Amino acid sequence: MVEVDAGTDTLHLEVPATAAHVGRLRRALRRWLTAELAEGDDDAVDNLTLAVSEALENAAEHAYADRDEAGTMTLVACRESAAPYAVVITISDTGTWRAPSAGTGYRGRGLALIEELAESCTVTPGPSGTTVTLRHAG
Repeated sequence: MVEVDAGTDTLHLEVPATAAHVGRLRRALRRWLTAELAEGDDDAVDNLTLAVSEALENAAEHAYADRDEAGTMTLVACRESAAPYAVVITISDTGTWRAPSAGTGYRGRGLALIEELAESCTVTPGPSGTTVTLRHAG
């Protein structure tokens, strides 16, 4: 795991986009959120951790499916100056966007879950990868 920047108000991690790294990033984010959010805001910590884990799983499983080697995924979490406990979390990759399937199987619910768990969520696919941005107002 490459820790690019780790200040008190910022967590910035970049790792290979593999399922094995999802758990490491999830645990690092949980520790950071526990320290940064209001004491006792366990529901927000749980919701954001699960939402981010889902976005990381999507990056690990889908973003580089057309390549022989895993690319990278980046997790950045920082405080927003708007409110004492407001945070913005971005998960990004440099892979290829794969639109959700229209099927109603047991899979394909990740983006809907992320949207339910975060106060706001934006998914931005583009030619240089995909970025998922989550906001928690605090």
